[in-house]
Amino acid sequence: ADRSIGSAREEYRELQELVNSGEFAIENTWLQPITGSRVNLIGNTNYMRFINDSISLHLPYYGERYSGGGYDRDGGINYKGPLKNLDIIEDPEDRRIRINFEAQQNSEDLWFSLILFPNGKVDTSVRSSQRSSVSYDGEIKPLPEKFR
Repeated sequence: ADRSIGSAREEYRELQELVNSGEFAIENTWLQPITGSRVNLIGNTNYMRFINDSISLHLPYYGERYSGGGYDRDGGINYKGPLKNLDIIEDPEDRRIRINFEAQQNSEDLWFSLILFPNGKVDTSVRSSQRSSVSYDGEIKPLPEKFR
């Protein structure tokens, strides 16, 4: 039992180091609309690339749009720019890290909430001023060299 506690502690430390480096990427394998069934994203381009105080993200979107803005060409959630109101909350007891930030896509306000686990899994929730909420299941990885 002690070995698994030690390795979980080590995994959490590695996760902290990756997040604190400011350079990491998240790729999602599942999308969960607020209503309807999960969508497998394998083979669909999607990414969140954190580079210090900025992010570049492209997330497919399935769900209901309330108002305004019209769809982008691909209807996805896209943003490239500074991380607004970035909040990183480390929780050593539960061995998870929360990352919250905001972004804007045209006239749409977006709120992102991520929970990162020591095994590399990431739960991402996205709220929007113009469409229904959506969540993603994915994994965190070091930022590939070509994006640095």
